[in-house]
Amino acid sequence: MQKYILGAFVLILIVYSCANPGYPTGGPKDETPPVIKKSVPVNGQMNYKKKEVMIEFDEIIKLNEVNQKLVVSPPLKERPKIESRAQKLFINFEEELQENTTYTLDFADAIEDNNEGNPIESFVFSFSTGEVVDSFAIMGNLWDSFDLSPIHGALILAHKNLNDTAFTHDVPVRLGKSDEEGHFAIRNLSPGEYRIYAIEDANRNYMFDQPGEAIAWFDTIVSPSMKYVAMPDTLENDSVVFKDELVHTPNDLKLFMFEEKSKQQYFISEERKDSNIVSFMFNLPVENFSVEPINTNYKDNWAIFEPSINNDTVKIWLTDSVLYKNDTLDMAFSYLGLDTLQNPIQIQDTLTLYYFAPPQKESKRKKKKGEPVAAKTLKMEKSSSNVDVYESFNFVMPTPVKQIDWSRVKLFEMVDTLMNEIEYKHYQDSIHIRRYSINTKTKWTPGGQYLLTVDSAAINDVYNLYCDSIGKQFSVKSLDSYGTMLINMINPGKNWLVQLWGKGDEPIAQKYVPESGKFGFQYINAGSYELKLIIDRNRNGKWDTGEYSTKQQPEQVYFYPGKIDLRENWEKQVEWDLRDFDIYDYVSKNRKAKKRE
Repeated sequence: MQKYILGAFVLILIVYSCANPGYPTGGPKDETPPVIKKSVPVNGQMNYKKKEVMIEFDEIIKLNEVNQKLVVSPPLKERPKIESRAQKLFINFEEELQENTTYTLDFADAIEDNNEGNPIESFVFSFSTGEVVDSFAIMGNLWDSFDLSPIHGALILAHKNLNDTAFTHDVPVRLGKSDEEGHFAIRNLSPGEYRIYAIEDANRNYMFDQPGEAIAWFDTIVSPSMKYVAMPDTLENDSVVFKDELVHTPNDLKLFMFEEKSKQQYFISEERKDSNIVSFMFNLPVENFSVEPINTNYKDNWAIFEPSINNDTVKIWLTDSVLYKNDTLDMAFSYLGLDTLQNPIQIQDTLTLYYFAPPQKESKRKKKKGEPVAAKTLKMEKSSSNVDVYESFNFVMPTPVKQIDWSRVKLFEMVDTLMNEIEYKHYQDSIHIRRYSINTKTKWTPGGQYLLTVDSAAINDVYNLYCDSIGKQFSVKSLDSYGTMLINMINPGKNWLVQLWGKGDEPIAQKYVPESGKFGFQYINAGSYELKLIIDRNRNGKWDTGEYSTKQQPEQVYFYPGKIDLRENWEKQVEWDLRDFDIYDYVSKNRKAKKRE
């Protein structure tokens, strides 16, 4: 009996151990993308007339943004329907296929395995409805023309119609799309001559037909070809042999994308942030702008106008209390624009602006009985605290000023712990009318300490507010806090404009390269900088974009290869030869892709 009990116990242990095998130890992570097992048609098949393509892979797949990434060439009127079922991918065309045409389906990296998400990089499938599969290709790179960032997701168009109007009126014969490195390939081209364009196609019609679309084009006609090239192959014993490989050419087209400068002036929006401030925003610097209140009486000097630096925004300070105390304002305005024939015309419009004051918050501190209400005073909005030796002390008032009694504004310099009054010059900014600058009549003392004082009521604004007494201390940077950059351009050319860039959106300094090629930037704060060179064709001191109608490419730019670190009290020597500029190497190390989808 005990033997039977012991045998049953052992049997139970065996069954339990089989039912509970424990956690799997696992294996190496799958890093292999899906592989085609079979397809209908076969990749590269000829005389295929059906409207469905089936591709079966060796594992279950999933699609990642396939509708955004798939490029079908030649372009279709209707996008095909695409779906995945387990290991199979189905592409159904919604229109009749053209006769004697090679179709290319470029999926980029949209197809992944289901478990680990390993994508098939640059997956391209093609077939022909005729007797020939066209096999030529054109390749290259697409960069932003202003800063050389690679452009990702732009369409690259190949036209057999060599007329300039093809880009604006015709659908291309073949398409490609730029990847994250800006690289593109237009595949399955037939022999012949082509013009190559790139476009950020906002309306998806494969044409440059509306403002705001970023574009690029290659200046010369391109004829694709193939040739065998001897390529080195290193063997295990370090011996090198050469083998012939088929290479498509051209494979190094360089396209530089830009947006044309808009010519059509239009009004964007209006704003009334406060009861006394109205702003009008335009897409371009506005010309012949005028505005006036309607449906109400107002004084002649009812407002003060303050344009932005680019003159694309006009801020209006209402000075007539009848206007700024009114919650609702009706205004008529006009500006210079273009009619449908692109002729100058004064455009007129009206609008209504509203302002409703937010409810006032009650003070947490209770006022004592008989405590006087503090009078509002005029204060400086912004002022310098640390002034560069070559700049001014600047301050900004919160509202337009009616008057400043400069005899009651004093400037002092600290000398041996004593404050000595010194003479100064003052300026009001001609555009930013609330900004004022002060300079000594000689020069700032490097490392000096200064004090600006303003007597009470020396400044009053257009709303009859007066300032209280003001004291602003500031210092001037010492000379040893700056660095100097000396540049030697090898074989300088005409109209070379070199700009020094820091972290901001505008260059810190710029100079034209002299014939000697030697120049420098002085009084530069310590930091990391970029050098940018513009071939400034019209010598207007800035980079200019291109224009397709006149076949004007954007002005060409170069960058010094790498950042330049400048330290305090340091002189940095930089030698720069544009002939050594490798755009591929520079972009890979210094630029990230810009998305164009």
